[in-house]
Amino acid sequence: MVNLNNVYNYYSTQILQPRNNQKSNSSHKKDDLKSVYQNMVKQNKDSPLYKFTFSDHIQAYAIGIKEAAMALEAESDSLSGGDNNSLSEMKAVSSNEKVAYARLRDDASEELPEDLTLQVNSLAKGQTNVGYYLPSGELSINPGSYSFGIAVNDNEYTFHMNIHDNDTNIEIQRNLASAINDNDIGIRATVRSNRMDGTSALVLRSEDVGKPENGDVIFRFDESYLENDISSVLGVQQIETAPSNAEFYINDTLHTSVSNRISLNHSMDIDLLSTNDEPIHIGYVPDEDKLSDKITDFLNSYNALVDLAKNEDQHGANRLYRDITNVANRHADELKAAGLNIDDNGHLIKTDEDELFSSTRIQTLFNDKISDFKKDLEKATGKMTLNPLDYVDKVVVTYPNTTGTYPNPYNPSKYSGLLFNDYR
Repeated sequence: MVNLNNVYNYYSTQILQPRNNQKSNSSHKKDDLKSVYQNMVKQNKDSPLYKFTFSDHIQAYAIGIKEAAMALEAESDSLSGGDNNSLSEMKAVSSNEKVAYARLRDDASEELPEDLTLQVNSLAKGQTNVGYYLPSGELSINPGSYSFGIAVNDNEYTFHMNIHDNDTNIEIQRNLASAINDNDIGIRATVRSNRMDGTSALVLRSEDVGKPENGDVIFRFDESYLENDISSVLGVQQIETAPSNAEFYINDTLHTSVSNRISLNHSMDIDLLSTNDEPIHIGYVPDEDKLSDKITDFLNSYNALVDLAKNEDQHGANRLYRDITNVANRHADELKAAGLNIDDNGHLIKTDEDELFSSTRIQTLFNDKISDFKKDLEKATGKMTLNPLDYVDKVVVTYPNTTGTYPNPYNPSKYSGLLFNDYR
């Protein structure tokens, strides 16, 4: 008889995945465990008592069948067109990605926005100040100690510097720009040079865009509280571009935003990239990349089960190979229509690695209600999951008493289900 302790010890150390690595589609409802138990009892009534040569290798093989069958069933279910699988995970697309780029969030809710039209009148802009153009190779400031004060939104920053006789205007501008950038205050500073007349100016740009809630500017200068502030000497109070909000129409309704990224229903993000005269369309298409990944996972699970059967030297393994490959062989035409072929080794492969699969054909192939392939595959994997020891070589010891309605007293269901750890 089976030593269940050995099975559990092997299973817990070799097979069980950490729970945080297990796929969400391995979770089941509580009723599923009850259904498994009822199926085990039903099978138990008509099951003979067997004698096994149950080595560690055979135990690992039997557990491997169960795990591979459950994995295949899970991947098949993920392609069946349910509410929480890749076929229902659409991607947002824009008819003109030079104007706007749309994408769904990873945590998008089920209530996605409806298709919409978008027309962008103006983008949100930040604030840009350009100082005086001073002679680059000269010194327009008397040597001494100076300060430079700037307020960014509600935060005030002060920079100190010493100016020497041999300093030049462009060196002072570059040193100050470097200090501002190194302190990461929300302002990007550069020096703009005019090579025609040999002058240069300090340029300050806000990292934020859009009009602030309080006031009309993102950053400002106030020399009243600092001694020897050189803001006015550099002329950086001059605003070249004032901050402004984005203005756009969604389905003929005017909206404004302090950012060029807008969010709809906490599900879709749209990046506004440029203005346009004619409305563009934003809608949904199936995410072919995710669908292709799901197909790859399904093929890997199917082929792993085929390899498990081919690499085991037992008569039961031959039966396992027939049970799994017969499903594909019976539905070869439907598989081919969906872009899948059967190779000489019994594996399922993609017709063309570079071909994008038709989501409609894949959905038809795995549809629970209309697909005979899906039903046959579910029946085959259910059998393997419920009683993987059916594929192990064994000897019948006694046949059951079929005249009664009670379960077999030898109770082979102790091992027919093995360890259904994934029911949680």
